[in-house]
Amino acid sequence: MMKESGDALKIRILDGAAALFIEKGIDNVTTRELTEHLGLSRSHIYHYFSDWQTLCVAALARYTESELETFSAGIAGMAPADRLEAMIANYLPDAPDAVWLLYSSLWQRAVHHKAYAELAESVIDKWVALTREIFAAGTARGDFRVEDSARVARQFSAMLYGYADTLIINPSAEKYREAASDIRAFIRLVV
Repeated sequence: MMKESGDALKIRILDGAAALFIEKGIDNVTTRELTEHLGLSRSHIYHYFSDWQTLCVAALARYTESELETFSAGIAGMAPADRLEAMIANYLPDAPDAVWLLYSSLWQRAVHHKAYAELAESVIDKWVALTREIFAAGTARGDFRVEDSARVARQFSAMLYGYADTLIINPSAEKYREAASDIRAFIRLVV
C-alpha cells in the first residue's frame, strides 16, 4: 500500500470535515469524530491545521469553491435564461437541505469571526460574479436588455439569498413555487 502524499492527506481531511459538517452541522462535529471518520490520529489533523477554526474555514472554502465549480460546469452550455433558472433551482430549497444549513452556519459564524466573514464575502462575491456574467452574456446575445449587469446581478443575488434564508426555516413546495415566481417576475421586469 502506497503512503498517502501530504497534499492528498490534507485534501482528504478537508473533504472529510465538510462531509461531516453537512451530515451533522459544524457545531456538532468534533476533532475526535473527524479522526475516527478518517481513520487518522489527531496529530495528523493538527500537522496541517493550527487549530479547529482554521480547519473549519479551510474545509468550508474548499467545499464552497468545489460547489461553485461544479455548478458552473453544469450550466456552461446553457442559454443565459436557462442558467438563471438553474440558479433559482440551485438556491431555493423546497425541502430540508443540509447544504443550505451548512451555508447558514457559515453566515452565522461570519457575524462573529473575521475568517468566516472573509470566506462568506468571498463566496458571495464569486456567485454574484457568475450571475453578472450570465446577465452580461444574455445582454450580448440580445436575449436581455440590461443596462448595468453588475447592479442587476447584485439585486438578483440578494433576492435569491433572501428567499433561500426564508425557505430554509420551514421549506415547502408551495413556498418554493411562490419564491421562484417572485424571482421570475423580477427577471421579466429587468431583462
